[in-house]
Amino acid sequence: MSYKPRTLFRILEDIQRNELFLPHIQRAFVWEDEQMVRLFDSLMRNYPVQTLLLWRTKENIKARKFMTTIDRDIELSTLYEPSKTPAGVEKTFVLDGQQRIQTLHALFCGAMATPEGAAEAYFDVTAGATEIGGGDLLHRVQFSVTPQPLPFYRIRNLQEVDAQKEAASIADDLNEKLEPVLSSESAAERKAREKRVRKNIAQLTSLLREDKYFWIEELDGVANDYAYRKILDIFVRVNSGGTKLTAADLMFAAMKEGWEDIEEHLDQTVEMLNDGRLSFDADLALKAMITALGEGSERNPEKFSGANGEALLKRLKDAWKQSEITFQQLRDFIEQDLRLFSDKTIFSYNAFIPLFDYIFHNPKPSESDRVHMRAFFYKAQLFGWFSGATDTVLNALHGIVGEKSSLGFPIEKVKEYFKSRYTQVEMDYYALEQKRLRATILAMVYIEVWGTSPFKVLFKGNEPHVDHIYPQHYLRTYLGQGSATINDIGNLRFLGATDNCRKRGELPNSYFSRLKAAGVPIEKHLLIPEFAESPETLVADEPTFKRFRTERRQLIWKLAKRVVDPEAPAATLPPESQSAPALEVLVTT
Repeated sequence: MSYKPRTLFRILEDIQRNELFLPHIQRAFVWEDEQMVRLFDSLMRNYPVQTLLLWRTKENIKARKFMTTIDRDIELSTLYEPSKTPAGVEKTFVLDGQQRIQTLHALFCGAMATPEGAAEAYFDVTAGATEIGGGDLLHRVQFSVTPQPLPFYRIRNLQEVDAQKEAASIADDLNEKLEPVLSSESAAERKAREKRVRKNIAQLTSLLREDKYFWIEELDGVANDYAYRKILDIFVRVNSGGTKLTAADLMFAAMKEGWEDIEEHLDQTVEMLNDGRLSFDADLALKAMITALGEGSERNPEKFSGANGEALLKRLKDAWKQSEITFQQLRDFIEQDLRLFSDKTIFSYNAFIPLFDYIFHNPKPSESDRVHMRAFFYKAQLFGWFSGATDTVLNALHGIVGEKSSLGFPIEKVKEYFKSRYTQVEMDYYALEQKRLRATILAMVYIEVWGTSPFKVLFKGNEPHVDHIYPQHYLRTYLGQGSATINDIGNLRFLGATDNCRKRGELPNSYFSRLKAAGVPIEKHLLIPEFAESPETLVADEPTFKRFRTERRQLIWKLAKRVVDPEAPAATLPPESQSAPALEVLVTT
């Protein structure tokens, strides 16, 4: 192992000469613009940065090039360098420092991809006197497709037109050009500015040309015993801090000559599950697979490395076809039964793992199964079944749902388990009063009555908002109602964002009469047939409002109860009032 300084110029040169690579176990570039600017500011302040860890080897490892222009959407496979991958070919990999090196490459000799083209880095050479915008940054850098005027300096010039110039000469040229630009400066201001320009250019050129800022720790696998297995262990440990590796990252890192397509398979699976609307990730997909295989849902480096990792990888590979089919059936269940088209009503994605587990062992669940699976999902969301000790819960549920069953989805056994954890297992009337649950319960009711989700919209920007049927201002100002009554779920519905802007404070008898005349199906919002058929009767007085709100809340309760607790007796309404005859008609249709 060697530990030595290296100039940034040499590091960037190694990249441009195809001598410095990233191993395929490295994740993609993930730094945001703010992190990149912060690194630049730290270096300009002469703050130390962490050591860069490299590995020189001749092993058969996929070599990935750094991006000349940072594109966060790039397909990583397009960056592989086949000529450097084979065994016997010497190459040097960055094990720790990808984000920093890629950032510096973009700043000093690369660019950032934008819709307008490649944007290069420009630095305000007069910066440093005060913090920018009230924040904690002193040095301003920005990326631009077009050349920026003074006081901005194109950083890439240090490697091109100014490559042979001393720092003092560059600073003098800039100060001379700044004279007419900053002609209103006083003599004292000009002197201070000239000093800052000289200081900034001196630091900028020093960062590039001197070998005192970047220290390299190189593991020499050519001359010494640094084989892949040892490097993998080092890589996992090094990357346990900072931007942490996910379980999926650790699994990919555990590959040598095993199943190299697993990353691509999981990415395709996640894309299929999300369908452009949800937020599954490869980590959750992998967690579902290892849970279904009885390997436990815990994710730690030991599970994904060494002999354990190789054995697990083989099991995953052997079971992939079955897993792929299971994910497809889970996607069908999400779309056809849960009808989820947005994650705004999902509190925990972990609830999908036991569903995957059950389908994995019981393919093509029956209609009865699917009813109880849907109930499980909503119970988990409403009662917070995965709000703590998630791995313990998932492993326990695997013992319940992770086996072949001739009796269908074991909802009662699942409830017994959560009862033992003193957790709610059936929906009570109090759920309607919980603000955080209103959107989920309303969405459930829309789906139950109309068979479609209010979030199934053509344009994401028009996803519905929760809207008041009787306007808030009118209820508070003219009927003297308090917040609890105004925000009662009986007075809430979903309304598209665009329509919500148009509706404003129109009273319900006028608003819904107008919609009905235009052919809009207002019954999906009002629910109560009496008012849906004659919306003009939704007059804005207290008795009508209270009757409508109460009857509609009770209907919402019965419909939600039917979805969440299909295994339980029919809902018993609280004694606040009796349900209207029309209520029963709609519930049973």
